[in-house]
Amino acid sequence: MSKKMLLAIGCVLLLVSTTAADPGDTLWTRTYGGSSLDRGYSVQQTSDGGYILAGGTYSFGAGLSDVYLVKTDSSGEVLWTRTYGGSSEDVGHSVYQTADGGYVIAGYTHSFGAGGKDVYLVKTDSSGNTVWTRTYGGGRYDEGYSVLQTSDSGYIIAGYTDSFGGGNSNVWLLKTDSSGDTLWTRTYGGGNYGEGRSVQQTSDGGYVIAGRIFSYSTHSYEVYLLKTDSSGGTLWTRTYGGRDDDEGWSVQQTSDGGYVIAGHTYYPLYRATDIYVVKTDSAGETLWTRTHDRSYLDQAYSVQQASDGGYVIAGYTYFYPPHHDVYLLKMDASGDTLWTRTYGGSDYDEGWSIQKTSDGGYVIAGYTKSFGAGNSDVYLIKVSGEQLQPVVSIDLVPDQSPVVVPRGGSFGFTGTVTNNSDVRQIVDIWTMAYVPGIGMYGPLRDYSNVPFNPYQSRSAHLNQSIPNIAPISDEYMYYGYVGEYPDVVIDSSYFPFEVTAKGVGKPGASDWTLTGSFLQGEFADLPSEFALLNNYPNPFNASTVIEYQLPVTTDVRLEVYNLLGERVATLVDSKQQAGYRSVIWDAKEVSSGLYFYKLTAGDYSDTKRMMLVK
Repeated sequence: MSKKMLLAIGCVLLLVSTTAADPGDTLWTRTYGGSSLDRGYSVQQTSDGGYILAGGTYSFGAGLSDVYLVKTDSSGEVLWTRTYGGSSEDVGHSVYQTADGGYVIAGYTHSFGAGGKDVYLVKTDSSGNTVWTRTYGGGRYDEGYSVLQTSDSGYIIAGYTDSFGGGNSNVWLLKTDSSGDTLWTRTYGGGNYGEGRSVQQTSDGGYVIAGRIFSYSTHSYEVYLLKTDSSGGTLWTRTYGGRDDDEGWSVQQTSDGGYVIAGHTYYPLYRATDIYVVKTDSAGETLWTRTHDRSYLDQAYSVQQASDGGYVIAGYTYFYPPHHDVYLLKMDASGDTLWTRTYGGSDYDEGWSIQKTSDGGYVIAGYTKSFGAGNSDVYLIKVSGEQLQPVVSIDLVPDQSPVVVPRGGSFGFTGTVTNNSDVRQIVDIWTMAYVPGIGMYGPLRDYSNVPFNPYQSRSAHLNQSIPNIAPISDEYMYYGYVGEYPDVVIDSSYFPFEVTAKGVGKPGASDWTLTGSFLQGEFADLPSEFALLNNYPNPFNASTVIEYQLPVTTDVRLEVYNLLGERVATLVDSKQQAGYRSVIWDAKEVSSGLYFYKLTAGDYSDTKRMMLVK
């Protein structure tokens, strides 16, 4: 086999567009409300493709202000609205669709409870009818900012309390059962004027809370990040910022197991604010921070990890003559700005919540004084996302991870190539290795003019041998490419591996030899037994890959169940040929939580579990 040292590859990325719009372009906007003041603070795409929004309304309801819930279709047209509350002021800060198709809203109430202001939790059915309400708090001020349903079907609420803890205000975390009855509460911060603004259940079953806490050493607020176990016990806390006020408003666990926080940093000398973004590892240690200065006043209220590994952040930016516009900021995975967009009119408009949507775009909720029926209205903006899906994709999955192989040995992996388009594609497939001290080496093998029918996926199990003379190192990388060799890369996939000295002196491979093939009629040996493999990634956000092996042709059924034992998806229900198989589960229509996937193939049956974190 001839070897080539490829030091650079000129890559032309050929991508499938889900829409003709550029990222961040407005697809449509909607306003909701009456003649008085109405605001939206939280949005989520629902399982039917529409949207649910929560906030507060002075235009409708029973009192001064009521919790406001708006349900729309996929185009933002109103299906129904509901208000909840009493004769005083009640507001909803956060909404979440629950596993039963209903909704849970968290905020605060002056109308009910123990006194002052209490955390207010409202559970509804799928039509917005009240199932139950709960209040939590004491005689002073207590408020809930963030709620989600947990993997045990209960609820977790983050906010602050003046009634309990070490005095002043404390970050407050409340855990309830599925009926809203308190299981436990925790306070954090020792009374140092702390607030919890955002909570997420993490992949280990615990929780991460972001907010702010006052520092007596700097006499200012700092961004506060708190990690707990599943019972609310503190695992660690971190603060971020400088000598002036810094606040965190939104947190999300990222695909690498770390966290991203968005908020603002304040400059008292200029009375100005910048958007402040912090990326951490899984222990809360800072990987990078970014400040974004678009104008005199810039504020971030919500952050989400994008499908490409970057981040989208929603808030507002200031313009002159004085007014705010909704602001959307897109960063790459390193925190560098890719693009920004503004939305609104000549008055004050703000974005408070952003979510990814099933079509690859984004939806932003907030409020507008520029448009609508009254003083301010709930504002919903649907925008396009990145056009990232490759025409043909490749995925390499090693048989075991981490991959550690002796010199002269070999490792196995499954390669899957998929045509994501509705037309026939003919592509080249090739593999290369990054060899420490040498660089990119290869191609180790190439397969020319491989045909793929529309939406066809082809998997093959391959085996890569390692030469006896390969350098000992843990810095190897193994790459697979699809495109037009060698100059056009449509998609790529890779994984790291390590070469050890264990095999020195033993007979083994003298070259980089790859066996197996993607070409029809040249597939690797069939699996020797049935197997259901662990899905990846796990935990996952939006979609995950499930792999299984069939030693013989048989009837196959692959199903997904929730914690209640209810089937939520049937991914495969057909006769399949023997071989290595993979299926992608797109979980956009179900809520976060623990799920089980079950494979039935002939007399074989196995079940494994996976965690969806949105």
